[in-house]
Amino acid sequence: MAAIIDKRLNRSQGGARCHQALILSLLVLGFWVVGAGSMVPSGAQASEADATLRSIATGGRLYDNWARELEKRRPKNIHPLYPADGPLADEPAETWRCVVCHGWGYRGSEGIFRSGPNATGIKGISGMAGAPEKTVIKAIAGGKHGYDRYFDKKALKDIAAFVRFGQVPMRNHIDEASGRVKGEPTGSAELFATVCGSCHGVDGTAMQEIPSIGDETRDDPWQGLHKMLNGHPGDAMPALRVFDMASIVDLLAYQQTLPSADALIRVTRGGMLYDDWGREIKFQYPKTPHPAWPKNRKVAPGTSSWRCVECHGWDYKGTEGIKGITGMAGADPRDVMNVLADETHRVDKTLKHKDLWDLATFVTRGQIDMGEFIEPGSGKARGTKTKDLVYFSALCATCHGEDGTEVRTMPAMGRVAKDNPWKALHKILNGHPGETMPSWQVALTPQGIKDMMASLQSLPEKRF
Repeated sequence: MAAIIDKRLNRSQGGARCHQALILSLLVLGFWVVGAGSMVPSGAQASEADATLRSIATGGRLYDNWARELEKRRPKNIHPLYPADGPLADEPAETWRCVVCHGWGYRGSEGIFRSGPNATGIKGISGMAGAPEKTVIKAIAGGKHGYDRYFDKKALKDIAAFVRFGQVPMRNHIDEASGRVKGEPTGSAELFATVCGSCHGVDGTAMQEIPSIGDETRDDPWQGLHKMLNGHPGDAMPALRVFDMASIVDLLAYQQTLPSADALIRVTRGGMLYDDWGREIKFQYPKTPHPAWPKNRKVAPGTSSWRCVECHGWDYKGTEGIKGITGMAGADPRDVMNVLADETHRVDKTLKHKDLWDLATFVTRGQIDMGEFIEPGSGKARGTKTKDLVYFSALCATCHGEDGTEVRTMPAMGRVAKDNPWKALHKILNGHPGETMPSWQVALTPQGIKDMMASLQSLPEKRF
């Protein structure tokens, strides 16, 4: 216990040193006129430093996503300064986030956003560090930036405080080529478990709203460091800016050692979400058809038009004029998540980040060529029913019965497998949404799955 108290005390003292250093730096930069013979701030000065620290962190969250932090709608038109051919030009609301142009490293085209999917050619904000408040606010509020239409005076002061005093030299802490954090992960397990674990879990995989912390910090440690320092917009995540930088960097390095959420689990759950995400997350679909549902196609109110499969098909190749998802196989899951949040799909308001991530993982990693299992013309399974008698009896019959008719909430399995073998195959591979049905894509070989499909097609089509 004494050792734990000592560690806590050391952390607290490190935070206090950081706090004092911040106060002194603000004094040197002209926040207060210091009386002769003393560099120790008065109680009023310390209080003002606390307020400034909070303002910097708030400004960091505004830089990240001001609309979420301020609970405001982002404009629907593209930002006037965003390139017309930029990577997010088709998602105009995103172009109003400061970070989209200037980057998590704050150096824009000179930093990690110099190339790759986030590149815009726009310079960063690092040149504004330490600038007068009026100069920074004028740049943010005036001209084509035009944020005075959305930010009140406090928000402008907060984001100016971040630009002036909140930027950290991320090159000193993260290797730009590899993304490896230049910290020592050993010794940060207790800090993570106590400070972060209550929300993220001790292994960083507990939250439904975001990917696992290990994946997130390995993929984008610059974003991870920014959020650790400033918190997450619109959420209760604490801003750790008060602690010494070495401890924060070591903590970030530890996060890079945490496990990934299992990719296959994401694929199979994503397959269930593709099938019927409303049932999987226990959400009642709106009574009106999905906005993208074709006007000439009839649909029962509030049901199938909101399911991905109804538009894109059980074979993933699309239905009745709507293209499928096969073109997204192998893509970056983040690109699919952006599509799910666009004006056509609009499911990001209902599905949590983990749901979107799982669904995107299925779309990019979980699709199969069903023609390898089912003859395209006849719909006949490419297996042999006599080879699967043991598998079917042991794995399926316990719930569905030996003839596949025991589950009264669905048609006989023989009918489903014959009328829509692609649907049956999807469910064999991924399970059934909202139920405890297993996924068999790992337990069985491809040939075993073909034989199981053949067995299903041999079952009775009606209950007797």
